[in-house]
Amino acid sequence: MAIGAAFTINRDALGSQVASALREAIASGQYARGERLIEADLAQAYGVSRGPIRDAFRILQLEGLVESQQRGVTVIGIDEDAISEIYSLRGAIEGLAVRLAVGRADEAGVRQLSRHVDDMQAAAEVNDPAAFAQADIAFHNAICLLSGHKRLTDVWQQYEGIMMTLLRLTISLDQNLQASTNKHRQLLDLIGAGEPNAAQAELAVHLDGSRERMVKVWKQALQRRRGTSA
Repeated sequence: MAIGAAFTINRDALGSQVASALREAIASGQYARGERLIEADLAQAYGVSRGPIRDAFRILQLEGLVESQQRGVTVIGIDEDAISEIYSLRGAIEGLAVRLAVGRADEAGVRQLSRHVDDMQAAAEVNDPAAFAQADIAFHNAICLLSGHKRLTDVWQQYEGIMMTLLRLTISLDQNLQASTNKHRQLLDLIGAGEPNAAQAELAVHLDGSRERMVKVWKQALQRRRGTSA
């Protein structure tokens, strides 16, 4: 069984940290669909007890990445249909969120969004994809919070982990961070200007581009796996 790249586990929130490591390994194609995940092997690989491994399995099962069967936990993984589902869910959630946010965006709310875009700009200038991804997801999370729709925000945060993972993988595909920063600033300007239709349309274009990049990442991972097994 393949074990993901070395990943340092802190002692806080171990289950969430293991889930994050496994999520990225699954999404990047390190595990094949149907592959069994062995608690003992993973516990040794990540230097934790079996409890955090089970916690991670529960998190990933809720996200649809693994499933519990009679013989143990196996990988469902990511395919093109799953990617499309995740991004269409984002479109539904964030499309409503951005419309609501436009109606509620006061000066403080716009400043908060602007800070996240400034963080993206800073990350782009030093070509730091990890920091960029963190600022990017924080920007979208802030839109959901600004919407004032608690249940919408709850759904967003339930899938935030997998969306963050997919975002990091798409950024790894030689994405132009400065161009992405500019697109986020355009969306920010539309929110600040009180343009719900234009803001929602800009968001849809943004998410569709991200989906296309993620499909490309997935296809590359599939080709690598086929090449390895050939």
